[in-house]
Amino acid sequence: MNTKIRLITRMAFGFQEPTALIALAMLSLGGHRPHLPGRRAA
Repeated sequence: MNTKIRLITRMAFGFQEPTALIALAMLSLGGHRPHLPGRRAA
C-alpha cells in the first residue's frame, strides 16, 4: 500500500491543492468504483 501511495503522490505532483491527492488516493485505494459515462458496468 505504501508503494501505491507513493505512486499516487507522484501523479498528483502538479496539482496545487492537496484535495486532489486525497481524491486520487480515495479512488485508487478506497474500493469505490463510480459509474463512468459511456462505459458498461462490469
